[in-house]
Amino acid sequence: MRFTGYFLLLLAGGFIFTCPHFSAATDFIQTNSFVVPEGEVLEDDLWLSANSATIEGEAKNDLFLLSTAKSWKQAGGKEGNILLAGKCDNDVWALANKIELNGVVLDHARLLAQMITVNGGVSNNAIFAANSINLSRTSCMGGDVWLIGETVILEGRVDGDADIIGQNVTLAGDIAGEVRLTATDIVVLPHTRINGNLTYSSAKELVLDKSVELNGKLIREAETVGPKTGRPMISWPSVAMQSWLFIGALTISALMLLLFPAFIENVSLKINQSAWKCLAVGFVTICLVPLACFFLAISIVGLPLALLAATAFLILIYLGKIFVALALGAFIIRHKAQGLKAFPAMGIGLVILYLAAGSGLLGSIVWFLAACMGVGAVVTAYFAARPATAP
Repeated sequence: MRFTGYFLLLLAGGFIFTCPHFSAATDFIQTNSFVVPEGEVLEDDLWLSANSATIEGEAKNDLFLLSTAKSWKQAGGKEGNILLAGKCDNDVWALANKIELNGVVLDHARLLAQMITVNGGVSNNAIFAANSINLSRTSCMGGDVWLIGETVILEGRVDGDADIIGQNVTLAGDIAGEVRLTATDIVVLPHTRINGNLTYSSAKELVLDKSVELNGKLIREAETVGPKTGRPMISWPSVAMQSWLFIGALTISALMLLLFPAFIENVSLKINQSAWKCLAVGFVTICLVPLACFFLAISIVGLPLALLAATAFLILIYLGKIFVALALGAFIIRHKAQGLKAFPAMGIGLVILYLAAGSGLLGSIVWFLAACMGVGAVVTAYFAARPATAP
């Protein structure tokens, strides 16, 4: 499970600290459907929020794409899909319901979706996280790949190393480097070629077909938990820590409901009405604020302001998950209440979030998305409540 921490660092920290500098040339677009037809060229960085996005032309700079359905019920249809069928000269960051990469990305690719299908190529490193990931036989990864999903199929070519975490993993491609696997069910199809070691962690022993070309060693790592290792299935120190954090969150929630009932109700309402928008706004905010704090800090004069802003930002992230818990609890019990009467709903939401926190890597991703959504809801509610300035 050493890949777990590395992946989270790349997923969360990479999203925050590797964003490009913003300039007047950066395009910020929010629309229903966005299409770059074949032959058209995007010269500038693109930040896009749309119900669907199709890139068939050429993008010369970084792409930051968010594609969502208008509502949760519409997710899974034609909306919330991104098609990358053209040429992307720089990095691509994308969050959607379904992402299909048929073109080529000449730099790095970071994709997060329900379903990811790759028929094209990525020249440098790639990070894919989804319920279902399929790298077809025509896919070509020029660097290292990190894949995490419930079902992962790797049939194409990887010129670097492959780190994979999943429930069901199938290998049938050509990997020039090493492969590290953590999965319940692992299948290595005949004629698969792995130039380095194949290191795996699974409850089942992996037996390779004679036609599989493995130039390194087949190494089985011990499972981190479970009865076969002699370690307890439940980490009581972890349970105690989560319980302590849960009680602290409940206490802060009660104080927030008592002191700021109207604002909290407004924030939770924003989440229920436009969850995808809150997620997008929160994601952008989490990208920008650390970057701004960094440049303030290196200016020396702005160091105190940077520390103050960073502290306020961390508090906002913590409180953001509390707002998400209230929205989640209110959605489950179908009961709208204000003040301390909303405490049961918030308690239910916090229970769900803290249970998710104990589910390993998936829980960490849930925490990250909840933080983005909560921060985005606070920012959206704040600007919506500001009085319009007179012309």
